[in-house]
Amino acid sequence: MLQEFERCGVTDACVSPGSRSTAVVTALLRTAIKPWVVLEERAGGFFAIGLARETRRPVMLACTSGTAAANYMPAVVEASLSRVPLIAVTADRPPEARDCRSPQTIDQVRMFGSHARWSVDVAAPSAGDGLENYYRTIACRAVGAALGPPAGPVHLNLPMREPLIDAAEEDQALRARPAQPGPQAPYVRVRPFRTTLESGALRAIAQELRGLERGLIVCGPNLEAGSAGAIALLARKLGWPILADPLSGLRFGGHDRSLVVDAYDVLLREPGFFARNQADAVIQLGDPPVSKALGQFLAYRRRRAHLIVAEPGTWPDPLHIATDVVRAEAAEFCLGLLDMADLAAPSHDWSNSWLEAARAVRDALNQVLKAESTMFEGKVVTELLGLLPEGSLLQVGNSMPVRDLDAFAGHSQCALSVRCNRGASGIDGVLSTALGAAAARRSPTALVLGDLSFLHDLAGLHIAARYPISLLVVVINNDGGGIFSFLPQAALDKGVFETFFGTPHGVSFAGAADVGRARYRRVASWDCFRSAVDAALKEPGLHLLEITGDRTRNLKAHQQALDLALRCLRG
Repeated sequence: MLQEFERCGVTDACVSPGSRSTAVVTALLRTAIKPWVVLEERAGGFFAIGLARETRRPVMLACTSGTAAANYMPAVVEASLSRVPLIAVTADRPPEARDCRSPQTIDQVRMFGSHARWSVDVAAPSAGDGLENYYRTIACRAVGAALGPPAGPVHLNLPMREPLIDAAEEDQALRARPAQPGPQAPYVRVRPFRTTLESGALRAIAQELRGLERGLIVCGPNLEAGSAGAIALLARKLGWPILADPLSGLRFGGHDRSLVVDAYDVLLREPGFFARNQADAVIQLGDPPVSKALGQFLAYRRRRAHLIVAEPGTWPDPLHIATDVVRAEAAEFCLGLLDMADLAAPSHDWSNSWLEAARAVRDALNQVLKAESTMFEGKVVTELLGLLPEGSLLQVGNSMPVRDLDAFAGHSQCALSVRCNRGASGIDGVLSTALGAAAARRSPTALVLGDLSFLHDLAGLHIAARYPISLLVVVINNDGGGIFSFLPQAALDKGVFETFFGTPHGVSFAGAADVGRARYRRVASWDCFRSAVDAALKEPGLHLLEITGDRTRNLKAHQQALDLALRCLRG
């Protein structure tokens, strides 16, 4: 099984310690697959997500039986919704030990339910079973299923009977391990399936869009790499603005950004602009955008055409507003539609109404941020973006960091990758995911997250202590859940709100830095922040910068910044 994983292109495995999975570990050591030992399974699962996103290969997970396997659930859910290929190999007790109170035994069969692309209770191996070809086939199927489409997690539940290994035999085999042979073909070659949009379908779509000058191209997270240029070409031919989510890959890079609107999250909070700029047609690419204001705008009324371009097995339409769901890759769809000569001539008045308003709002926001001397949370991501070199990766946490990125970060020709775990939009595993991404990269990697996200993933710090991974972590510590101050719950009795939603913890993270052997610095000014980031980017290893915030002051500063920016639209 492990040989076939290697032959099918698996290069990394995240292993958590345990007895029942011993044979998996010793088999792994006879391959060239790199083992990453991660002590806690939840952290291991998210670390694997970071690795798999960057390598674009399935990453194997291996753990012992019982609740160890259950701890993979959050990462499996995120991988499923974000379409990240993982192969979870969970060791299990044999069938005769199940459902009889045997220690460290739970029901692991198909335990990840619909979140797994494929799940199988593998036959328990035993001497002379003659199932070698079966195990090889299982491995090839697992890699193929993980790669999709759609990509995602696969679960192989592997019952193991005692004795788990012959220790003397395994030790001798590992000591006598021969040099790795050259690449070998897998036992089963799984040829990937790819959809191709028929020309007749493209003509029908072009006919549907003909004469619709007031259109928008909405780009959400998780667009496939290399699609930005094709999207920009289609936007120019149609004359439609591109509403580019910060996780879409459209805001940063050297492609044509002349029709990119990056301030829509603020623009669409102004009722007059919201009403005047209703579109007749929308082409939506990628996953649903982060912005709540954009979601409300898209759901305001059903349009003559709302095309959602999505790969098979996905349905990214939580607002139930699609008129057409197109099964294609974004670049293929855009380039195919470009060849249709009967599309409407572009309307510069329409696109200019968006672009000019967006520039005015962005200029106003930039002025507000430039004048802001306090450690305003909304300024953290913009300051950091200005300091990261070309080719860097910025990972952001959910809740406030990704929303601040959306509202306050403009677009730039600097080629940056921006990531966020937006599959399930949870706060768990954020640090471990960033460590996994950094482990697979040679260029700088930075992470911005909140204090609760950091506390939620403290177990991930041991990964940095164990391996030489370079990562800059910026923790915004506002002593609780900052996003709840923006939600209706904030109107509750202060004691109730603070206890159940604000959730102050009173923790500083200087001690946590010791766990990850991180260089720690608390920053209280922007000059200090800039010098700390500059130093961190020059030195390898884990760097932890802590910024102290205030939830009440942050809410007020956000409101003031947005109000000032919207005044330019109100005249």
